[in-house]
Amino acid sequence: MRGGDRSGPARKRVAVIGLGRFGSSVARVCHELGYDVTAIDISEARVAEAADYATLAAQADGAYEEALGSLGIDRSEVAVVGQGQNIEESVSCALVLKRIGVPWVIAKAETEIHGEILTKVGADRIVYPEQEAGVQVAHSLEIRHPVAYMNLTPTSGVVRMRAPSNTVGQTVGHIDATMPDIVVILIQRGNVLLPRPATDTMVQDGDIILVAGLDAAIDAFADT
Repeated sequence: MRGGDRSGPARKRVAVIGLGRFGSSVARVCHELGYDVTAIDISEARVAEAADYATLAAQADGAYEEALGSLGIDRSEVAVVGQGQNIEESVSCALVLKRIGVPWVIAKAETEIHGEILTKVGADRIVYPEQEAGVQVAHSLEIRHPVAYMNLTPTSGVVRMRAPSNTVGQTVGHIDATMPDIVVILIQRGNVLLPRPATDTMVQDGDIILVAGLDAAIDAFADT
């Protein structure tokens, strides 16, 4: 177990299990964004590298409930399962994380079938590394909806997501007026695209929207 106590009272807790290229990228960017990061891997060498950026870096098997419990992972607000090549290990890890009460679990999947299995055991969001890089996942951790995210700057990005329930029935003009730090770029309604929607365009249930803005504002919008 390595790493000093660099956490502060207001820092949000994130656990990353599996420190390959994807997992280490998520952990590094989360550290840069000010999260309290617990980084876990079975490899001593990877744990040693993680000590440079994690609040706590520990050598442990993420598929074992006792190991995660002893490290306080149950107190994490978000956990990222970075191990993906061994399907049994990643599925077991996601299952254990939900069992110990982690409210939001993001899991890396290598194939669609792998992703379906992870969903069935409770993973809240599935990430396919060939489609979404670790840095993008780190920036979008707090958006508790299935999203596709592309960061533009360290504090802003573009998100494709299903319209939040509380925005259904609102006009784009109302969203612009009440949330000035985001912009609705496009609405997808079935097979119809509405680019640069007019201010009187009303959001409907089932709409997919493309939103750009500050990460914090996108988080707030996703939670409406």
